[in-house]
Amino acid sequence: MLEIPDADNAARVADFVELELSLGEPSFSKAKLTAILRDASGIEPAESFISDVWRHLRRRIARHSADLFEIHGDILTRSDAVNDGRLEYETCLFFSLYGASSQGGAEPKLFERMTADAVANYLDGRAFIFGWPVLPDTEAEIAARVRSVAIEMGERFVEGPGARYKDRGVDIIGWKPFEEPDETDNRTGQLVMLTQCAAGQDWRDKTGELPMASWTQYIHWASDPIAGFAVPCVIEDDLWHDIHREVEGVVFDRIRIVNLLGSGVRLVELRDALRTWVDEQKDEHSV
Repeated sequence: MLEIPDADNAARVADFVELELSLGEPSFSKAKLTAILRDASGIEPAESFISDVWRHLRRRIARHSADLFEIHGDILTRSDAVNDGRLEYETCLFFSLYGASSQGGAEPKLFERMTADAVANYLDGRAFIFGWPVLPDTEAEIAARVRSVAIEMGERFVEGPGARYKDRGVDIIGWKPFEEPDETDNRTGQLVMLTQCAAGQDWRDKTGELPMASWTQYIHWASDPIAGFAVPCVIEDDLWHDIHREVEGVVFDRIRIVNLLGSGVRLVELRDALRTWVDEQKDEHSV
């Protein structure tokens, strides 16, 4: 069984229950969860707290496009009908519960790479992983990176950010190109999304960090891009509107990312890296 990092937070306890079920626990009852929380904290959890955990889980079930788990009264059960997308779901849950600080061992940038697939699927387009540290075969110098992606998008490069910047707040650049026969002469003007990823526990402090105005200095967009913000947790209803207003764009939380990755990530190499990391996390956080 995994450790519970925050036994008095109903949303995070719901994450714990989801992850335990996804990793193979066949079912959870309210009584079983009560006993686990009592052992973890030394305090008997209130019945209202357990009901609050169930409320979070019911809302999540209603919003997932796949039946990852089911609730029947006081019993939650794991659904074995879903395999595709479960690895990505578990990856998000580990990030949500334990943060990004220990993302060593396996290859880095797993959340960004996975989210890039989700953004590309959402736009029905393409995605460029821009953030720092850069992937192999990607320009390390930021001005060269901006120029490269501008050329790939067919947008007009103006100037690069100062060398002191690493990624200027952008982890993923996604766009939806128009289908035009001569790709060497595509016209500018398309849907573009600049997305910031925040996989750590401090994501709430990052919602307003993407400097959209600065990006109009670097690329002369025919149509200004929109902002995106991605997190591996579930953003609850009482924060949903506020987060969107802070981001001033589109928010991807765990439910949206998992729904967009219903068939899993595209690259076999990335899928293998996610599996390795999830296995490492299971070993690190088991008690």
